[in-house]
Amino acid sequence: MTRSHRKLAAAPLLVACAGLLACSASQDAAPPDPVDAGSDAYVAPEAGFQCTEQGDLDLDGVFAIFARLSLTFGSHPGGAVTVCPVDQTSEGTFLALMRVSQAAGSKSVDKVEALVCTLELPVISAIVGECDPKAQNMVYAGLTFPPALVDAFPATPIAQTQGTIASLLPGGAIDFDRLTFVIGTRETGDAMPGWQMDKPSCGVNDNAPGRGPVCDETCVTHCDAVVDDDKDGWAGVTVHVCGYTDEDKKQKVVCNPTEPSKAAATIQGRALLDLQVDPMFKAKAQSSCEMTGNFDAAIRYNVVGADLYLQNTQISVTSAIKSLPLYEVNADLSRFRAVRIDGKHGGYDWKPDFSQPLDTCRTVIARQNEIK
Repeated sequence: MTRSHRKLAAAPLLVACAGLLACSASQDAAPPDPVDAGSDAYVAPEAGFQCTEQGDLDLDGVFAIFARLSLTFGSHPGGAVTVCPVDQTSEGTFLALMRVSQAAGSKSVDKVEALVCTLELPVISAIVGECDPKAQNMVYAGLTFPPALVDAFPATPIAQTQGTIASLLPGGAIDFDRLTFVIGTRETGDAMPGWQMDKPSCGVNDNAPGRGPVCDETCVTHCDAVVDDDKDGWAGVTVHVCGYTDEDKKQKVVCNPTEPSKAAATIQGRALLDLQVDPMFKAKAQSSCEMTGNFDAAIRYNVVGADLYLQNTQISVTSAIKSLPLYEVNADLSRFRAVRIDGKHGGYDWKPDFSQPLDTCRTVIARQNEIK
């Protein structure tokens, strides 16, 4: 099998985990079993419904998506914190809503509208300085998404794309064009605002800039494009950073992300980000009620400010960025399942309402085990 990767550029300090979902264990996880969208091999999941379709595939309607990201991690050179051991692999997940517009009997998917309900990336192990797997000062760290950010995901602009269906019979392959979700800005790709590490007064030894709620126009490109989507009064979207050593855990140290100057966890504070997620699904329509397959994606973070402490010492925004891990998405090992939730063809009827995305996403989050 050919291994496919996409790098996740400008990622957050260490790794994220979603606010409504528990962080995964800080250890390497076995990658998920690959799902070949073009394969005839398929094991039916334990669905709580029986699809009652007759005739051609009918994908018109609303689906909930549970997706698993297979990730590999690396390090920037010269960072204060290094991923250790190197080349860790683990799994992240995201939940999404997707509304498909397909005319009866058509092989064209005229419009796909989608929004992210939650995103979870795994905790990884790292070390202050260079990697030594035998070292005793390993740090297990991640970002937590405060409730304001969790609620902001469904409220961001809906992503739109199109797709084509190879066959209208069950088992037909579907190619969706790439979806692009953004939060903390409305720009995408290289146009997204970010910290300028090489500018005077914004470098690794400049601890003062970027610590407050207001976007620093000296150090950040295009502050006017930064959006406070979580409406907490801080630029971009706010995530809480917490990292613990084994000794921290033994002493039951509590992280203080909103008051990081108070000595507590080895790594603590807040980071201000903008974020882009751009999955492209390669699906197989098992029926009019279910799609499964693999997907390619990149998750792009840009830091626009941070108030972080490492071992009770302030670090600059640039120092934080240089300590960020590099990610690669293993596309052939990243898989998803999309299940109909609008009641058509005997599918789940969760009463989805795209005009009430937060309430609908809360239902999807609460019932996610039914679509895994």
